[in-house]
Amino acid sequence: MDAVTFEQLCQRHRQALMAYAYTCSRDLNMAEDIVQEALLIALRKREHYFPDADFGAWLIAIARNVWFRERDRRRIADRASRYIHDHADELFDAQTYEPMTWEHERSALRQCLNKLADSDRSLIVAHFTTGEKYQDIAVRMQRTLSWVKVRMFRVRAALLGCVNKTMGSNNSHHGQEEMDGMS
Repeated sequence: MDAVTFEQLCQRHRQALMAYAYTCSRDLNMAEDIVQEALLIALRKREHYFPDADFGAWLIAIARNVWFRERDRRRIADRASRYIHDHADELFDAQTYEPMTWEHERSALRQCLNKLADSDRSLIVAHFTTGEKYQDIAVRMQRTLSWVKVRMFRVRAALLGCVNKTMGSNNSHHGQEEMDGMS
């Protein structure tokens, strides 16, 4: 079948295809997606269409398969999110999200930030507080982009180690050795 004939047949059956997809999904946006996907598949497989067959029925058969795939995909997603919701207490440590735990972590981070060299602290502040991009930091500091990336990686690793030690020991003197290695 040539492209012009194919396009004419698609236009003629598009409204019926849309009605079918909407009946299946009960969602106009999803129905439009199903129609688009079905038409793309039909275009790629138009050489498999037999001229004696009903073109509209062929399109609807393709749309039905697209709908079944989408429905199955969404069911899996629905089941997964329902499982997470139903088992949240077992999956997540509730104490991790208590306000006191967050405050303890913020306090440890502040202590560790204060232990950083001024240049390292300015990197962290520039990127995470003001949202400055690595490239802009490199230009401002007259450094290479690679230097900024490596430095940020090392500073973040040191901060993580310091925060973990500070939170684990609840003693502000721990975590200094990570910061000493940063200078």
